[in-house]
This record gives sequence, C-alpha cells and structure tokens, in this order.
Amino acid sequence: MSGILIERPFMTRIATVLISGLLWAGMAWSADQALEPNEAGISAPSRPTYSLDAKPKINRLDFDFRSGETTAWLNGGGDFHVHGWIPHRGLLCATYRVGMRFGAGSPGCQNVNWITDPVYVTSQYQCNGARVEHDGGDTLPELADRIGQITCAERVVRCSGACR
Repeated sequence: MSGILIERPFMTRIATVLISGLLWAGMAWSADQALEPNEAGISAPSRPTYSLDAKPKINRLDFDFRSGETTAWLNGGGDFHVHGWIPHRGLLCATYRVGMRFGAGSPGCQNVNWITDPVYVTSQYQCNGARVEHDGGDTLPELADRIGQITCAERVVRCSGACR
C-alpha cells in the first residue's frame, strides 16, 4: 500500500482551525438580520455601474425601491444616498427616520446576509396624513472594499409616535 500516512490528531487540528476560521469570518461579515418591531424594510437588488478603465471595476450601485417611491445609491468610496417619499396615515403625529443597510445574497435579494446594520440619515415629524420627502446620505468607508460583493440594499423606515 503506497501513500502517506497522516496521523488522525494532525487532521483533527487542521479541521478545527479551518472551521474556526470560517466561523470567525462569518461573524465579521454579519449584522443583525432582523428588524426591530417599529421598523419596516423594503429590499432592492443592486444595479452596478462600471468604470471605463482598462480594467473595469464597479464605481457605483443603484437601487430602486418600488418605482417612483425611493431610490438610493452607493459609490466605490462608501458614500451612499437615499431619496424618497414616506406617507403618514392618520391625524396624530409621528417621527419617521429613513435608513439603509447593505448585504449580499442571491439574485433578487433572496437569502440576504446583511453586512451592515441600518444607518439612519433622515428624520421628519409628520402629521395629518402627510406624504413627506426624505433625502439624506452618509459614508460607510468599510463598504468601499466590498462594493463588488453587495447585491442588495434595504430601505428601513423607523417610526415613533402615532404610527400606523
């Protein structure tokens, strides 16, 4: 019988190190997956825009959350911006905050692993059935190196007060 005989304890150590590394890497990528009870989200797949360099790379990702309602983008530097209209139903007032989170998943935003927690960029006090424009942005520098891996974004609306 020809072959190399490797002791079982050595293989066990290698397997343990590999599994530990995969678990550690998974923890470094994940954010809280579930939204809070006072939050509502809607997801949209990314649409990449490429550079015209000799070696093309993704410059920007665009997201369309229900045509005509909310749009967002994320660029290669980690800057993002969200713009849209949020309706308030009812006469009593509530405060609405709009935020974004980004993740990687299957096409069409299925089985998404959220890389970031929601980052809120607007806050508007709304009353009397108003539909108010929300417009804001921020920078997440840690996303600059991951832009090619992001396939999905979620617009998250947090409501406090007389929410409906």
